[in-house]
Amino acid sequence: MAEKEPSAARLAALAFDERIYDVTRQIPAGRVGSYGQIALVVGAGSARRVGRAMAVLPTGSDVPWHRVINSQGRISARRDGGPSPEQRRRLRQEGVWLDVRGGVDLAAAAWSGPSWEWLEAQGYDIEELVLRSQRKARQGVWVNWNL
Repeated sequence: MAEKEPSAARLAALAFDERIYDVTRQIPAGRVGSYGQIALVVGAGSARRVGRAMAVLPTGSDVPWHRVINSQGRISARRDGGPSPEQRRRLRQEGVWLDVRGGVDLAAAAWSGPSWEWLEAQGYDIEELVLRSQRKARQGVWVNWNL
C-alpha cells in the first residue's frame, strides 16, 4: 500500500514546527527560555502550540527541548503527570540550578531571546515582534527579553 502524501495543512504544521525548533536551538547551554517566549517569536498564538511541537520531537533530535520551561520558571508536567527527570538531568549537566520542585532560578538562567541579527537573518519582522511583545504586556523576568 502506497503511503499517503501529507496534506497541505500537515506540511504547514511541520514547517511551523521547524520555526519553533530553530528558535529553540538559539537557547544557549546553561540558559532557559519559556514556551510563551518561543510562541511570541514564531507567532504561535499560544505556548501550548510550542509544547505540542516539543512533544513530537523524535528521539535523538538536536533541538535542546530541555531548555524550554513554563513561564513560572518550572519544568512542566508531562503526560504522566510529573516533571521530566531527563529534563532535570540535562539542565543540571548544563549548570542550571533547580529546586526540589523543578523550579529554575530565572534571575540566573533566563534567556534574553534570539539576537536581533539572527531574527533579521531569518526574515522576522522586528517591528512586528516588538508590537506583539507590547500587546502581551510581558511581566516578570521575561520582560527584559530582547523584544
